[in-house]
Amino acid sequence: MNGTIDIDIAIDNAATDYPALAHLLAGYYHQDWRQDHATPDAAVHAFAADASPDTVAAAAADIDRLVDAGLERILADGFDCNYVPGANGLTPAGWLSHLRETLRPSES
Repeated sequence: MNGTIDIDIAIDNAATDYPALAHLLAGYYHQDWRQDHATPDAAVHAFAADASPDTVAAAAADIDRLVDAGLERILADGFDCNYVPGANGLTPAGWLSHLRETLRPSES
């Protein structure tokens, strides 16, 4: 592969390689997420309220690694995430960045 990432392998390994993010996306943006949460932000806030601080921090770190690797394409197939950022005028990378900033506590 000479330093390139095989997207099929990345999809297959997404939940294992990014476990906290998988918990957020599959658990809070599943196929019925709109029935559980009024808005996409409400879903991420519910995750942040329900999960341990370590899991929330790990999800933000998983987003860093995913974006740094340029793997935003695996959201739907690798994580079973049923939220489509484009429906709200966002790119996958932009939405992931928004999630990351939402999950990180503000510096006071």
